[in-house]
Amino acid sequence: MANPSVALLMPNLNALNKVKRGAFLLEVDKSMPAGTIVLLDGKSMPQIDGLVNLRLILFSHGNEVGDTLRRGLAAAMELSADKMVTFEDYSLSNANWFKPYLDIGNVIESKKRGFVEALVTEITNILSFCNAYNGFSMNRIFTKEAAAVIKETKLKGKAFFVESNGALNAKGIKTIEVIKNERKQTKSGVGVNDAVSSIIKSLNRSSILFALFNSLAYIANLSAVYLSLSLGWFYPLAVVIGGEVNTLSNFIMNEKINFKNRGFLSSVYRLGKFNALTLIPIMFDIFLIGYLSRYTNLLGKDLFTDISIVSIMVVSLVSFFIVTKIMWVKENHVRVQV
Repeated sequence: MANPSVALLMPNLNALNKVKRGAFLLEVDKSMPAGTIVLLDGKSMPQIDGLVNLRLILFSHGNEVGDTLRRGLAAAMELSADKMVTFEDYSLSNANWFKPYLDIGNVIESKKRGFVEALVTEITNILSFCNAYNGFSMNRIFTKEAAAVIKETKLKGKAFFVESNGALNAKGIKTIEVIKNERKQTKSGVGVNDAVSSIIKSLNRSSILFALFNSLAYIANLSAVYLSLSLGWFYPLAVVIGGEVNTLSNFIMNEKINFKNRGFLSSVYRLGKFNALTLIPIMFDIFLIGYLSRYTNLLGKDLFTDISIVSIMVVSLVSFFIVTKIMWVKENHVRVQV
């Protein structure tokens, strides 16, 4: 049985015509050591003359991209591959993209993407507490550790790679993302189904608990504000008290129950940081309502109350995004700009 250090996964390579397919494999063959495994999905082995170092092996393909790639990763692991490489495309310029990165673990090579791809990646980051720059790139190197996780998932569709980020992130598996300045040339963007699938499947236990704890903290915030106002306290003081109740309850539940961070001193430091971040939108809210209070008679008491409630909701939403991006994100992605 072969024992390659690198297995190159090339699903759908057979879709290329014979000339392009041969040219791509010959380009890869030039720089790879003898015995390098190339895994192809399909029913028949392509006939490529002139290959010296590559050994072609067929594996059964699935009905869609995610299933096919999981089968390819499983086949590579059965061959005891240390690294598995996938390709963004089968152009000659992309044939050896992975060579500079084989010694540094899990790798994504990203190029600048369109607005929709960037938006979907950012939303999935928020929901899965990840910090990936671009989840859609298919230029990847997987270690055995990463492959073992992904091959056990049921991720589907063209958004397989976006969804796989969440699976690796949940296990704390680190990835280096090399961001290149040039923009990816593509004829079609991300489809609606892939975008929705990626966002929905980025939800995990932490994100569900986070939503629950934030809802409870938000209710505590509103209750504290209304209680303070009913006692006749000054509005800015009521907002600060509500904000502090929100901050303390939110932090304790997420820090100790959801994310299970240990250590008293580290938690105290993080609480100070958390509190400072949440005070920014609170101070803005106080300034806004203080300014609008000059026009209470003009606006009317009911409208002013409605504006105050909406303002508190906006503050909570802004706080959510600030805190999610800065406090709770797992820094499993190391991003390098080249």
